[in-house]
Amino acid sequence: AAHIILTLPFAVRMIATAMFNFDRNLDRAGQSLGATKAQRIRHLLIPIIKPGVFSGMTFAFIISFNNIPLSVFLVRPGQTTLPITVINYLEYSLDPVLAAVNVASLLFVLAVIFVFEKIGGFSAQIHGGSK
Repeated sequence: AAHIILTLPFAVRMIATAMFNFDRNLDRAGQSLGATKAQRIRHLLIPIIKPGVFSGMTFAFIISFNNIPLSVFLVRPGQTTLPITVINYLEYSLDPVLAAVNVASLLFVLAVIFVFEKIGGFSAQIHGGSK
């Protein structure tokens, strides 16, 4: 719940920006062509704001994953999360294992961003085109 409270403003801001850029003339055109409200939402609004939703999700994931102080204060005794394990390992030993874990987590985040790019089309939103 704390991670949701922390990341929700960032995600809402991305989604609100995508909705603010929605052209109302497209909605009016769909309405004049006889589309119902549900059809306009499904075929017009959702595809247009999809990049904003996926970018908000990605941004929230990265912020939540890298927020070590929140993880330290909210973890139960006897449990550790990956960021806490990395910090403890860095504190008490200096092995190449830490570098391997960080590279693996970086590759995981890059893979998630790549998948969201394919699904959501961030570059289409940035460059003003459509997917």
